[in-house]
Amino acid sequence: MREALTGRPGNNFPGCVFDFLCIEDDFIGGFALPQTFGVLSQREYTMRMTLTQPQKKTRRQILEDFVAAKPADAFARYGLAMECANSGDTPAADEHFKALLASHPDYVAGYFQFGQFLAKSGRTEEARTTLNAGIATAQRTGDEHARSEMVAALAELG
Repeated sequence: MREALTGRPGNNFPGCVFDFLCIEDDFIGGFALPQTFGVLSQREYTMRMTLTQPQKKTRRQILEDFVAAKPADAFARYGLAMECANSGDTPAADEHFKALLASHPDYVAGYFQFGQFLAKSGRTEEARTTLNAGIATAQRTGDEHARSEMVAALAELG
């Protein structure tokens, strides 16, 4: 009778009056909502969402996209170099710091951070050379604060 009225197959009264009131295997949140109404189980929902949603990019991937889009942007290159250094990717950090200083020789913060990175990596002589170049750049550009920080970092190296 229900099939004739609604176009949906019934379930032979009186066991269940309506399909959504029957407790079946597939229900969500305590409400019996069978799949005949187009409702997914939690497992199926999670699976579909996992497969269809784009994965979030990491901070490094976002910075790499910025650098690829604007290779001349010093701040994006500096951010990528710092992210590589902080994540322990020494070769990539080295590459990005060198690219930054080659294309933006007046980017004083780059010298300081690259010098610290080199010192932490055990490359003391390279750190000294980088910090000395940074001190000269800071003097030339009038950045006394950065110059004093690099002088202090150079003194710590011995």
